[in-house]
This record gives sequence, C-alpha cells and structure tokens, in this order.
Amino acid sequence: MARRGRAVSPPILWIWLWICLGILAGCAEIQREEQDRTRARIDEAIALYQVQAAKVRIGDSQDKVLALLEPAQAGLLSNEIKGPEAIPTETETGQPSMVEVFFFRSSWHADEAATDRDGVPPSDNFTPYIFTDGVLTEVGWPALLSMKIRKPAP
Repeated sequence: MARRGRAVSPPILWIWLWICLGILAGCAEIQREEQDRTRARIDEAIALYQVQAAKVRIGDSQDKVLALLEPAQAGLLSNEIKGPEAIPTETETGQPSMVEVFFFRSSWHADEAATDRDGVPPSDNFTPYIFTDGVLTEVGWPALLSMKIRKPAP
C-alpha cells in the first residue's frame, strides 16, 4: 500500500510565512536599536572628552591629564577604545627615558564602519596624547608621526 504525502493547506503556509517575516523584522529592529545605543554611547564619550580636553595643557603631569580624560571614556566598550603604548627610549645625553602614548576617542565618522576587519576602531577616531617621563609633551597625530625615537642601546 502506497502512502500518500499530506499536502499542507495554503492558509497554513501563509501563516508560517507571516510568522517568519515578523521574526525577521523584529531581529532587524533589535539590531537597529543596538546600533542607536552604540552611537549614543560613543557620541556621549566624545562630548565629555571635548569638554575635558579643553582643560589639558602641554607640560601637565600624566596623572593630571589621565584623571581628566579617562573618566570621559569610561562608557566605551573595550572594542571602542585604543589601548596605550609605551616606548622605551633615551634622551640626547643617553639617559633612559619612557615615551607613553594614550589614545582618547575624540571623533567618529557616521558614514564608516565602527571597526575595521580586525574589530578595531579606525585610528583617526582617536587623539594621541604623548607623555615623556610622565609629562605631556605633545598632542595629535602630526606630533606622533613626526616623533624621533632614540632606541636605547642594548
């Protein structure tokens, strides 16, 4: 005896189709809301940074600058920040020295991806603060890119 397959009635297919479409639309809305929250969080961090950055001066101590700027970045997630870098160097007289660069979220471009393919925000969204032996010596990408680092002798 051959069994015949049961045909699903067209109204049930339409119901399932509408359910699936509803689920997909809900997922898209959740994703949009998450993107809006991310934008708002980053925008707030940038606004706080700009207020605090106006109080920073070349020659300020590293502790003072970080106390002003780090709280402004506290609302950012780990994939929305750029970590500091330390570079051992030496002075003109050959004395050991340390250059530390801290990056603060200072902008973001709404027309670009939030991160690159490695999950890192683009560097131009950050302003580098360059400290030499605990003192702020320079600010900005031109200063960082033009630095001459003297490698310590081995």
